[in-house]
Amino acid sequence: MPKAKTQQLHLIQLLRAVAILFVMLGHLNGLLYKRYAQDWFGMGEWGRTGGVDMFFVISGFMIAYLYKHKIGESGQAGIFLQKRITRIIPYYWLTTFGVLSVLLIFPYFGEQLSISYVIKSMFLLSDDPILTVAWSLTHIFFFYFMFTLLLFRPTIGRLAIAIYLTVIITSYFIDFFPENMLAATLLNVSNLTIWLGAFVAFFLSTSRVKVNSLIGGALTVIGIAGFLFLWTNNTIRFLNIEQGTIRPLLYGISSCFLVAGLASIDLYQKTRVNKLLDYIGKASFSIFLTHSLFLMLFIILLIENVKIQEVIGWDLTMIVILLLTTIGGLLAYQFVEKPLNKRLNSLLNRNKMHHHLAVPAKKIS
Repeated sequence: MPKAKTQQLHLIQLLRAVAILFVMLGHLNGLLYKRYAQDWFGMGEWGRTGGVDMFFVISGFMIAYLYKHKIGESGQAGIFLQKRITRIIPYYWLTTFGVLSVLLIFPYFGEQLSISYVIKSMFLLSDDPILTVAWSLTHIFFFYFMFTLLLFRPTIGRLAIAIYLTVIITSYFIDFFPENMLAATLLNVSNLTIWLGAFVAFFLSTSRVKVNSLIGGALTVIGIAGFLFLWTNNTIRFLNIEQGTIRPLLYGISSCFLVAGLASIDLYQKTRVNKLLDYIGKASFSIFLTHSLFLMLFIILLIENVKIQEVIGWDLTMIVILLLTTIGGLLAYQFVEKPLNKRLNSLLNRNKMHHHLAVPAKKIS
C-alpha cells in the first residue's frame, strides 16, 4: 500500500454517490408503491436496494482507513469520538426537526406523534425514528464507540470486537433474534457489515499481497455482479433469500468487493471522477439525511397538488422527483451542513486553545 495514509480516494467518493442513488430509488419506490401502486422493476417490494448496506461498508472502511495509524495513540480516542458526534448529531437534529415540521403540517404522511416518540427519535432510541433513515445511525454510532475503545486500548478493543462479532455470527447461524429492541439492534447483521468494511481497510494496509489495479478491477466486477444477482433475484425470486438477515449480509459482502476493488485502483494509480459526481459523493451524508424530507415535500407539491404525473406520466415524474431531491440535498450540504460543521469545528478548536492556555497558567499559580 502506498505510504500516503490519507490519500484521497476519488472512486470511493463516486461509490458514495452511487449508494445514495440506490437509497433514494428504494425509498421513492416504497412511497409511491404504497400510496399510488407505482413501481420500478418491482423495487417497491424489494424491501432493500443495498444502498444502506453499501454506506455501512464505506463508513467502516473510511474510518479504519483514516484512523488505523492512530490506534493506541494517546488522546486520539476522545478526539475521534468528539469529532464523530459533532459531525453527525447537530445536523441530524436539524433534519429531524425539518421532517417533524412537515409531518405536523401535512399529517397525510404520518400518524400523530407522541412526545416520548419524538425524544426517542432525537436520541436514536427508536427502531422506527421520525427520520426514517436514522435507524442506520444507531449502528454507525455503536461502531464508533467500539472503534473508540480500539483507539484507546488496542488489545482490549481487538478482543472486545472479536467476541462481539463472534456473538453476532453465532446468533445469525442459530437463528437467535431477540425481541428486546436494544439486544436486537446490537445483534443486527448490519453491525457486522460495518466491520467488514473496516477489515477491508485493515487488509489493504497490512497485506503482503499487492492488490494492484488489475486485481482491483476484478474485485470491482465481482461486487457489481453480486448486486446484479441480488436485484435480479429480488424481482424474479428464483432463490429464497431471507430479507432481514441474509440479503443485507450479501449486499454487504458485494459492497466489500466493490470498496476493495475501487480503493485498490485509487491507491495504485491516479484516478479522476466527474466533478458533479465527486461533489454528490462529498454531499452524500447530507443527501442521505435530507432525502426523506425532500421526497415528502415534492410528492405533496408535484403529485398531490400539481398532479404532474397526469401530464408527463409516472416515469418522468419519478425522475423529476429524484433530481429535485438530489438538488435539495446538495443545497442543504452547501448552505447548512458545511457552514454548521465549520462553525462547530471553530468552537471546538477555540475551546481546545483556551484549555491549553489555561493549563500552564494554573500550574504557574
